[in-house]
Amino acid sequence: MSLKGEFLSLLERDKEFRYAVAGLLGLEEILRRLDRHEEELIKLREEMKELRVDMNRLREDMNKLREDMGGIREDMLMG
Repeated sequence: MSLKGEFLSLLERDKEFRYAVAGLLGLEEILRRLDRHEEELIKLREEMKELRVDMNRLREDMNKLREDMGGIREDMLMG
């Protein structure tokens, strides 16, 4: 394998090597920030999933309350 090919292969396979090269190019901090942002996005997605589940439960509860109120209203009208 040529030196160029080996270098490119290392960049693809080895995260630590990639950061070392990026650091020499002045990109290491940018890459680290991108990694932190990616982690934060993953956390936010999980929180959104949990909120969606909570919202669906609240919607179900609200629909049950509407049905109960409708039944009470009918009972009141019928005396």
